[in-house]
Amino acid sequence: MRRLIAVFIPIVLFVFYSAPAYAVSLCPTDTQYEGLCGLEIGTAIGNAVTFIYILAIVIALFYLIWGGLKWLTSAGDKTALQAAREHLIAAIVGLIIIFLSYLILSFIAKFFLGADFNLDSINLPVISGGASSSSTSSVGDGSHPGGGGP
Repeated sequence: MRRLIAVFIPIVLFVFYSAPAYAVSLCPTDTQYEGLCGLEIGTAIGNAVTFIYILAIVIALFYLIWGGLKWLTSAGDKTALQAAREHLIAAIVGLIIIFLSYLILSFIAKFFLGADFNLDSINLPVISGGASSSSTSSVGDGSHPGGGGP
């Protein structure tokens, strides 16, 4: 019982008697991180997706070139020619999958996010927190069922 009290009292004191910290600004203006202040998560996601698509296309093109070089150096060997053909087919299928995934992503994003979809900056929906800043209240004005209207 004494151990429980010895653990519980410091936790209660910490929770109820800790002093609040008030930050002057959430965005530092005189440091090397000031460029992060205007960064939006939609822009970051859009840039990351664009980078991944470009990287995937470059890798698929190098794979296609590698398969073409294997085809050229096969010298009529049927097994080497078959391996080169499999490389070429895999690279072409990879490119098709990349382009189809971009089309599917843009279709889904246009469907859910609206017609102004741009991969460089994805406009994410914003969830407003709790109470609004307006001074009017909808409670009791008859706008809600059972809201105490006239």
